[in-house]
Amino acid sequence: MLNDSFYLFVEVAAQRTMQLMRGAKPKLDVRAHKYSTIACAEVRGELIPWEAVTDEQIVAELAEKQAVVEEEMQAEIEQADLARAELTPAAAKAKKA
Repeated sequence: MLNDSFYLFVEVAAQRTMQLMRGAKPKLDVRAHKYSTIACAEVRGELIPWEAVTDEQIVAELAEKQAVVEEEMQAEIEQADLARAELTPAAAKAKKA
C-alpha cells in the first residue's frame, strides 16, 4: 500500500478524489457513489500511478526551468535592443545615404 505509508496513501487518494470530482472517469468499476471511496479503491488496486519526489529533484527541476526562462528573457532583450538600434536617428540617416 504505497510503500506501507498511510500518509502517502491518503495524499494520493485525496488528489485522485479531486480529479474524480472534476470529472475524471473512474478506472475501476465499483458500486460506490462517493468519490473518496472510488479513489481509495483505485489507489489500493494500484491503478493510480504516482512518484515520490525528493527535495533535491524539485530543486534541480526548478533550476532547469529558471535557466530556460532566463535564456528566453535574454533573447527577448537582445531582440528588443536590435529593434531599438534600427529606430535610432543615426540608423535612419545611414539608411538614407
